[in-house]
Amino acid sequence: MVNKADLTEDAEEELGVLQELLGLEFPHELVSAETGEGCEQVSEFLFRGLEIIRVYTKAPGKPANDDRPFTLRRGQTVIDVAQQLHKDIASSLRYARVWGTEVYAGQRVGPEHKLADRDILELHMR
Repeated sequence: MVNKADLTEDAEEELGVLQELLGLEFPHELVSAETGEGCEQVSEFLFRGLEIIRVYTKAPGKPANDDRPFTLRRGQTVIDVAQQLHKDIASSLRYARVWGTEVYAGQRVGPEHKLADRDILELHMR
């Protein structure tokens, strides 16, 4: 995040000069705490940069609990959520059903299925 973007008209150009001098190219977002410019993009920028995903759980036949997601790193799996819930759930997990953008609605998946942001997960135990 590059704050105080409101103090210069050429903030993007000045940032380019800094990157050239440092020999680095890094993801950035210009913001101004004073004017609020770019502030609405901060949370999405951080989620992308930190590679965080949000996963929601639901009980069979019930709606998803969408007010308190589990936060995971991109690439984590169904078994990771089960372990966060309780070790006994993780040890007796048979499969899960997932609703999301990378699966069809209610798709049955195994414990090693990689989750995506905003997936809804229904765990089934033995």
